[in-house]
Amino acid sequence: MQTARQLVQFATLDPEALQALPYQPARVKWYDQVKGIGFANVFGLADDVFLHVEVLRAAGIASLETGEGVALRAIRGDSGRLAVEVANWVRCSS
Repeated sequence: MQTARQLVQFATLDPEALQALPYQPARVKWYDQVKGIGFANVFGLADDVFLHVEVLRAAGIASLETGEGVALRAIRGDSGRLAVEVANWVRCSS
């Protein structure tokens, strides 16, 4: 399964290195709660960022709505950019 492979890509990364990544403001392009996947667009960047339900669960987020503002930390994986942490925009920006 491709999403499991994508999660493995950052599972072995140093947690301190992940925490050092800046939060980026983004808007949810779409999120399918049944499939547990979706994409977001970081403001000012063309690449989509892949969102996975396990990353949301780790942040205590049950679901996302299209157009919702979030803050995320992302890495470049084999298949594009992956969110390694997602936070509520209001919580992050205050």
